Amino acid sequence: MQDSKLLSAAREVLSKSDLVLLAGGSSTERGGSLETKNALLPYLQKLCRSVEVVDPDEVDHLLSAVRQCDFVLNVVYGAGGEDGRIQGFLDTLRVPYSGPSVLASAIGMNKEVFVALLRAWGYPVPYGRLVTTLEDPRTWPGELQQSKVLVLKPIDEGSSLGIKMLDGQAASAEAISQIEPCDRSRWRLEEFIEGASGTVGIFQVGPEFVIGDAVVFDIPDGRRFFDDQLKIRPKSRILHGPAAERVRNDALMLYKQLNCKGLVRLDFIYRDSAPVYLEANTIPGLHPDSTAPLSFLSRFSFEDFLTLSTAAQIPPGQLMV
Repeated sequence: MQDSKLLSAAREVLSKSDLVLLAGGSSTERGGSLETKNALLPYLQKLCRSVEVVDPDEVDHLLSAVRQCDFVLNVVYGAGGEDGRIQGFLDTLRVPYSGPSVLASAIGMNKEVFVALLRAWGYPVPYGRLVTTLEDPRTWPGELQQSKVLVLKPIDEGSSLGIKMLDGQAASAEAISQIEPCDRSRWRLEEFIEGASGTVGIFQVGPEFVIGDAVVFDIPDGRRFFDDQLKIRPKSRILHGPAAERVRNDALMLYKQLNCKGLVRLDFIYRDSAPVYLEANTIPGLHPDSTAPLSFLSRFSFEDFLTLSTAAQIPPGQLMV
């Protein structure tokens, strides 16, 4: 079906839908979630029959609202929103919602599990270890000993929050020593991959997959990595050629292997004309100025992208291709 006909069908689906916009939560990404809610609300109020904003921490309101809606659009980032917990809750109530279900959400949120799984499947990922497995730096794996810059990151935070760039083993060992022993299973130390940060988005419409452009973002002078402050209105360029085709093919394969649904964003570092994969975002940023919409900008306006990616997830399959 042509995009124009598909979008017309998507608008028809949304116009008959009572939607809950789930936003807020209690994670460190609450502020970003609320900003996204404020940006999305005018679009959704225009597109949907009704929209009710719900904070998942307001349990009574949550229970009442989701029992009466047609669909839940989830923009609760971080712990509680994209780690499988709210997904399991909505599954129990048999309420349809945006994004992957419990297992894919939990895998995407846990950087250690995600990287280990991709390595086992043969995808290029950074070398690293949970800090609970690292003692004397002289016993560290060779890949970590050889890296002049190391990255210490919490395994269950999103949006680059909590990441520390450390120059060498001594600085890394010192940073690890300051982590409480009971908290060390939440931290991963890995080699720093130097290169442009990149992303690609993918979602499904019926049996068809809509795969966005592989987009890369060059790091400005004076910045060491693509942190949270750079993710709004970033300067970007679209990859072309074999590297772009590889990223898009990998995105499709991983989407299927992880049994995803809804919109997913795959992040990577582009080095030596090839990707090194970092994480899968199962609740990618839906702010108009964030990175996920950029992947589809050459094909859809933001409103059309939001319309199609949302309507495609609303059962019982009214949107046909």
